[in-house]
Amino acid sequence: MAWRVIVLSILIFVAAFGAHEVLHLLVIYAVGSQGSIIVRPWRLGYLDFSIYALHAQPAQQLDVVRQSLVNFFGPFLAALPFAGLLIYVREPIPLAALIANVVILVFYAVIELGDVLLESVWKVDVPLLTTPEFNYGVPLLVIVVTAVAVVVLSTLRGSRIPD
Repeated sequence: MAWRVIVLSILIFVAAFGAHEVLHLLVIYAVGSQGSIIVRPWRLGYLDFSIYALHAQPAQQLDVVRQSLVNFFGPFLAALPFAGLLIYVREPIPLAALIANVVILVFYAVIELGDVLLESVWKVDVPLLTTPEFNYGVPLLVIVVTAVAVVVLSTLRGSRIPD
């Protein structure tokens, strides 16, 4: 059962992450700029290795207010349709996968806004916030904790979710 939660959560994460980047681009246009979605190499912070990632890139650098709006509302707006589905989904495994992804998208909204504010307003650099290990590690941790919670809750309730 835990594997089903993990696999479904990862599949939803792919769609949610894509929606998150597309909505960054939408907000870039909404704040009066232009941009594009690019695939760029992202060097791991702790290993000598790069992965590739989608990134919404404004055509020109944005001021702090507009960049803050882009960073927060991209993932936040992406979370809304997934949160809306929580009203209708009753099966424990898809419900858990949706909850995990809403939490992940809110996490992205907070750290992306926090990164801009820390660097631009408070002049504090927190390199951890921009490492792939943190940006993908925390979502993976959320997914694993969600899977464990589903198993524990189903055990405590005495009902077993079919494998």
